[in-house]
Amino acid sequence: MADPRPANDSAPVRPSLFDRALGAARRAPGTTPPADRDPEPTAASRPDRAGILLATAILATPLLTLAGATLTTVQLRHETRRSTERSAPAVAARAGQDRARALLAAAWNGPTLGATLEAIARSLPEDAALLRVERGAGPVTIDLAAPDPDRAVAALRRDPAFGGLRAVAQSRAEGDGRMRITLEQPR
Repeated sequence: MADPRPANDSAPVRPSLFDRALGAARRAPGTTPPADRDPEPTAASRPDRAGILLATAILATPLLTLAGATLTTVQLRHETRRSTERSAPAVAARAGQDRARALLAAAWNGPTLGATLEAIARSLPEDAALLRVERGAGPVTIDLAAPDPDRAVAALRRDPAFGGLRAVAQSRAEGDGRMRITLEQPR
């Protein structure tokens, strides 16, 4: 137990806040507190109801605060969960609308498929053949047949519109000895 005396030994020892509150609760109404003197505890002095109530109030206050904060936290989490569940369809619909707008903007602002075909035809070497061009929601996909796939890809990459092309598949075409190349260009 800590020594109740202050570090300065010459200072008077004062009763604790609890002891003063207990003394005030025990006093009869209308009496004045003793002038800064130590109450002399006696063996017969025991805490009465006022002292017990005061001690209980001092101990119960933090516990009640903690219980109230816990209940508030549980209620807020429950309300947040309900709000999230209620708004999930609206959030999903908004995300779908945003994706659709992005796809529409890309299709509207991008070059037409005819302009893309014309640019590919201008860029390809004479011995290469265009098999398929596809542009959907994802990247532009181009299938070529050429005897030298590296030369065909390099010729296409010289055009700034196809600078990001990358080969995703390559196989030997049947019969004529040419290679079939599948290229993708991300948007």
